[in-house]
Amino acid sequence: METQSAAVVARSPGGALEVALRTRAGSGAPAAAARVPQPFFEVVALMPAELRAVCRVRGELLRLLVGSGLSEVADAVVLGASELMANAVTHGCRRQDPAQFSLRVEHSRGRVRVEVGDPSRVRPFPRLASDDSEGGRGLLLVAALADRWGVRLEPCGGKTVWLELDVPGKEAVS
Repeated sequence: METQSAAVVARSPGGALEVALRTRAGSGAPAAAARVPQPFFEVVALMPAELRAVCRVRGELLRLLVGSGLSEVADAVVLGASELMANAVTHGCRRQDPAQFSLRVEHSRGRVRVEVGDPSRVRPFPRLASDDSEGGRGLLLVAALADRWGVRLEPCGGKTVWLELDVPGKEAVS
């Protein structure tokens, strides 16, 4: 039977993001197999629409990626995820109640996928910012970092902006 890893994400009362990887063995798998690190994880979190939350998640995500043996893509994933989360806070959650965004990070099939959902149905698009503009470069950065990225409008409202990075030396995306 196949053994899979999953991540459980919880916010502590102090607001820190805690990530705990857990391994699940399929029925009939030997108990020892459940303790072997597996090349799969999924993190799902619902976060308040605050830039402080983006900072907290960034550090936890970096630790998770490095601890999972994904150092070669960790910086790019964290930077891309940070841009998507900051866009959700700044644009997607503005004047929304409740003001929160979702984050899903998955590593499987030779790639890392990040999804950030927010309540707005307005599609983001890359734009050229002026030289003295403080913002407006996030999606250009995401496009440069990611192997693939896009936007999905959700049937019940809101949208999900996602990016994928292939992991060198791992199984190709199918």
